[in-house]
Amino acid sequence: MTNDKDIHIGIVGGHGKMGRWFHRYFEELGCRVSVADLDTEIRAEDLAQGCDLLLVAVPLQHTVEVVRNIGHLVRNDALLMDIASLKSEVLKTMLEVSSSSVIGTHPLFGPGEPNITGQTMVLCPGRGREWQEWLNTVLLESGAQVEVVAPEVHDFYMAVVQGLTHFSTLVLGLTIDSLGMDLKSLKRFATPAFHRRLMEISHLLDQDADLYAAMPMLNSTYGVFFREFERIIFELKRVIAKKDVEEFMRLFDEARDHFCSS
Repeated sequence: MTNDKDIHIGIVGGHGKMGRWFHRYFEELGCRVSVADLDTEIRAEDLAQGCDLLLVAVPLQHTVEVVRNIGHLVRNDALLMDIASLKSEVLKTMLEVSSSSVIGTHPLFGPGEPNITGQTMVLCPGRGREWQEWLNTVLLESGAQVEVVAPEVHDFYMAVVQGLTHFSTLVLGLTIDSLGMDLKSLKRFATPAFHRRLMEISHLLDQDADLYAAMPMLNSTYGVFFREFERIIFELKRVIAKKDVEEFMRLFDEARDHFCSS
């Protein structure tokens, strides 16, 4: 492995928010960085053939397609890497279409973070021990928290961390919209906790709808969690309709023991 200053990194989707973030990050490490995007003269194919590390930083719903189109062009001694928020299918595709080293990653932070210090980066190793050791070392030296897991484990936890979280936030937003509630009036009666919820709804709805559609629809694990979420809703509705205070307290205490026992 050469030193950082000799590593040429190519970022496909380099003009997106996370693409720009990693452009800055790798340049600060001393690497040479090139980018390809819809508005650049440099093509993704050019980067795939010429770079030591090819980072695919396109939206989740396009990641597999891009990998299929250019993954076979990555050199055997290079690294093919992605930052998609789901890992199983992407990692499988990278391994199938390329002969290079392969690592799937997921930064558990957004482009608004000034640096990687204290942030969590998930690594799903695919092929190539030397590149994995390099990336792991670079991230740790930058102050990141590194979680090395199998892609299936990652996707399982993302079904809760992203799936149920976004789902419940969207349901609340859709319900408020469906009821036709005036937001200015609603905010007059909002508690601090509800103000935070309204901010979460606004933040989610200000993002790319395609991404929030892709996350649940491309993760087969989500179904199990959605069914349980639905079961709990109907159970609580039943308890409240019966005015069964004892059962409500039992459910409440059961959840409290899980979350507050330590």
